[in-house]
Amino acid sequence: MTTRGITATSAVEFLRICGQLKRLKRTGWVNHHVNGPESVADHMYRMAMCTLLLDGDSSLDKTRCIKMAIVHDLAESFVGDITPHDGTYGHDKPSISLALNPQDMHDRVM
Repeated sequence: MTTRGITATSAVEFLRICGQLKRLKRTGWVNHHVNGPESVADHMYRMAMCTLLLDGDSSLDKTRCIKMAIVHDLAESFVGDITPHDGTYGHDKPSISLALNPQDMHDRVM
């Protein structure tokens, strides 16, 4: 058992899911035939680095922003990188993402 109350098996499965995002290319980049498209993991990392640029006097919780940037697209390991141009964005993605229990993910990570 880990310090957050999850089993070692659960932790390994979580890391396996995270690892899938290294191979999942961003749909918009692929659809626009961009050479060397960014992966979802690349995007999450870049967003985390962007949060490091936040003003030190900001009222934002920088640590929380970094965590949010790192986990904000984890559901894409299950549902793929859905864009507004896919035709499913307004209806299907929220229900798919809710089925993944985002509150549980939030509670474990944040």
